[in-house]
Amino acid sequence: MEEKILAMKRNLLLSVALIISIVTTSFGQWGSWEINFEDTTTLSRVLIDTVSNPNNIWQIGHPNKVIFNSEISIPNVIVTDTVNPYPSNDTSSFTIIHLASAGWALAYPKVDIGGWYFVDCDTLTDYGYIDFSPDHGNTWYRADSSEGFCTWGATEELPIFTGFSNGWKHFYYCLQVPYPVNEGDTILYRFTFISDSVQTNKDGLMFDDLHFEDWAEGIQEVQNGNLFSLSPNPVQNLLTINFHSLSPDFSGTIAVYDVAGRKIVLPITFIADSYGTNNKAELTTTTLSNGIYLLQIINTKTGMSEVGKFVKEE
Repeated sequence: MEEKILAMKRNLLLSVALIISIVTTSFGQWGSWEINFEDTTTLSRVLIDTVSNPNNIWQIGHPNKVIFNSEISIPNVIVTDTVNPYPSNDTSSFTIIHLASAGWALAYPKVDIGGWYFVDCDTLTDYGYIDFSPDHGNTWYRADSSEGFCTWGATEELPIFTGFSNGWKHFYYCLQVPYPVNEGDTILYRFTFISDSVQTNKDGLMFDDLHFEDWAEGIQEVQNGNLFSLSPNPVQNLLTINFHSLSPDFSGTIAVYDVAGRKIVLPITFIADSYGTNNKAELTTTTLSNGIYLLQIINTKTGMSEVGKFVKEE
């Protein structure tokens, strides 16, 4: 019986992987993909496994609970039941399935995960985690706060799977993997929520607007701040660009892109020091929606280009 269930699960994973419609965008060699749980072309990448776990409580839909009654993007989220409190003694998970795009993580063997979460459960007794598999689920790597790293200076935070978040919270995490992932490989991201034996009739856990990134070989990601750094990050209304080692005759361009690769025009003010060097710039981000953005600076005289990332949140 166990072998039959495992075979059914493998077949289900294979079937879903074969019908994946991958939404990729490009910025140079950068690609990102979003799952907002409204776009039906991406829902084929979300597997709620009711084969090995018939009682899996994850559902996609509008949250209609006591506390869970809002979304980041209307009308759907993925939640531990759209109506009922989560049960006791339960382990439920959902998996995001993705086929790696060209050049995935060749230069930087890591996976970037972001999105929004809302939690309402027992403090320290109910819990959960995110796992990542680059080999069809044969090997899983746990997203752990002691192992993550973000080379671009963002505030790194995993979702909190226990207690009360008091509203929607943004998370962003970079998980290092031991080897590069090749084009066409199946990448799995598994989100698991585990409840204890105490029934408290709380709402549980939900996610919205999950975000996954590719950093392909050739992209010059800001690691040591060679050209600039960004602060604060995350940002609410005003982002400061701190230029490094620039001469007074510096000539360059600044561009901002959203995760779909669309260029965004924002008000920008250059701030000169006492020597007349533009060593800072301020970018007004008030009109941006919450999410992740790219900022590219090109030195038109040297041809040097660097890309940074920042998070906009309220």
